Amino acid sequence: MRFRIADTLWDGTRPDREEEWRHALLDLNHEHDGAPPILTFDRAEDGGAVVRVERADGPPSEIGLSFDLLRDPFRDYREVIQRLARSSAGAFGSREWESLDYAKKLVHDDAGLRIKKALRPHLREGEVVDLKLARRLFTLIFLIAQDLPRELVTRHRGHGLPS
Repeated sequence: MRFRIADTLWDGTRPDREEEWRHALLDLNHEHDGAPPILTFDRAEDGGAVVRVERADGPPSEIGLSFDLLRDPFRDYREVIQRLARSSAGAFGSREWESLDYAKKLVHDDAGLRIKKALRPHLREGEVVDLKLARRLFTLIFLIAQDLPRELVTRHRGHGLPS
């Protein structure tokens, strides 16, 4: 598999967002062979995502991941990132930081399971989206669907206590 972001999303995007998108794509593509199918992610009109699936042996298809499907994980993840940003500014101790890091993991797990379930009917034999991959897909989808303020855009990446 290979993962891309729709070309139209790159136009006029802030450099800090582009950098985060590149990190997310690098993370996704690093462990995959780059062979078809190619999954291209775009924003859906309802605030969710559209995944365009291109295979070597047929016309492309599209899978909609509605905002309703992702509403709770989007809201919860954004809240965790905001709290992590405050905690890295010294507002919380290590116990609170660890709790937020764990909450972040739980949101990723929930979102990953939702995405995995939504993609499953569209996959062919040998095309696997496991929970680890689905969690990473959520990160990419979140980043393209949510316009985070500059001070929050990099907060999703870290795990564990700040150094």
